[in-house]
Amino acid sequence: MATLENRVYYGEYSLKHWINLMLTRNIDLPEYQRHFVWQERDIKRLIKSLKDKQFVQPVTIALYNVGGQKRNLILDGQQRLTSILLAYIGYIPDRKKFLEGYVDSNMLAGEDDSALDDSEGDSPKRNSILWKFSELLSSKNSKEDIIERISTDERYIKLTNREFTDLSDNFFENTFIGFSYIVPESTNQTEVQDVFSKLFRNINYFGKKLDALESRKSLYFQNMDLVKYFDGKTVDGSDVLCGIRIMENLQPYNIDFVRYLSILSQYYANNEDQNKVLVGYSAFGSRESFYADYVSYILGQGPDEQESRPEKFNGFDFASMFPENCWLQRFEILRQAIDRIKPNMGLNERNSFNTWIDADYWLMGLIYNILFKNRNLKEPLTIEKQGGTVTTLQKEINKIIRAKKSDEYYVRNINRLGNLRERLKDSCEIYNKYVQ
Repeated sequence: MATLENRVYYGEYSLKHWINLMLTRNIDLPEYQRHFVWQERDIKRLIKSLKDKQFVQPVTIALYNVGGQKRNLILDGQQRLTSILLAYIGYIPDRKKFLEGYVDSNMLAGEDDSALDDSEGDSPKRNSILWKFSELLSSKNSKEDIIERISTDERYIKLTNREFTDLSDNFFENTFIGFSYIVPESTNQTEVQDVFSKLFRNINYFGKKLDALESRKSLYFQNMDLVKYFDGKTVDGSDVLCGIRIMENLQPYNIDFVRYLSILSQYYANNEDQNKVLVGYSAFGSRESFYADYVSYILGQGPDEQESRPEKFNGFDFASMFPENCWLQRFEILRQAIDRIKPNMGLNERNSFNTWIDADYWLMGLIYNILFKNRNLKEPLTIEKQGGTVTTLQKEINKIIRAKKSDEYYVRNINRLGNLRERLKDSCEIYNKYVQ
């Protein structure tokens, strides 16, 4: 394995200086760098962070000095620097024109999106497009030259949001991003290329990034008063779900309470129309964005902080739903209700539901009625039907669970959106008969 001594320099440049480095080709991308992946909302967030003087991760540049050829390569920071350049120019490449086979999430927005088989999590990916900032460059690269070239090019879209149109020269000249500049001691091509590729991989792969759930949980602490709401904890820190977990890949995992909060909040906001729940999130793999956006919405962050469809939770007013934080009292009522019926839930020896079929039928209607409708379970949990026959909550839920589990296609596609919506509707309708 090659080893290489490096000198590392640190500093910061104004945004205008970074732009000039790109336009004059004084910094460039190595061949193994991916193409541009950010979208307009990501650029808006970066610009807002810079305006608000928030910390923005420094850029990493490395000197490639081999055989008289000197290049300053961007090892980390391409998305940030490219976004700053695009904000400066005022145009962004049209994803559909640069990505063959691009899947627009809007195409999945229809009422029939439950027809998609998403059990494998085959969500539309946020793929990079076949475009890098070098595509903007030619023999003349002033701002005016570039705008003149691309303003009539249908592959580029003008940025019209105020976040971009209000940018002044002063912003670019007096806003800074830091850098680390790596200068290898060697000029041996093999050594330099080997170490640079490893360094690039260390930065972009081996560094253990937060997973989606960890990232979302970091948002909770933006409002300490709501941490227990998102975590499903009562005032004294007890678990609302009484420690019940879900089996996945033969292992028990904690149930993500935000999954239920977000789905049921949208269900309530849409007058209990299950077909309006998770519209645009048919693919199982896309639903973490839905949950994270719910957290952002409850925290009162603006639409720019949501990944997509920022209107999806409109109509759910947290303050009106839970005046004076009465969700805390309802959480305790919910915990007591779950503790009461827990022996009837058919949990395994690991205190877990075996499938999401079991979990959703037992929990969705119960959480909805107690938390969102401010109801409580009746005593006893029995119903006398016509003819004098008696049924119970346990019998009704177990009957429908058995029916679903007897359908092999359903079991193979538990997370398909249509099936989830069906469980939501059925569970709420069952519990409606056993609450007051």
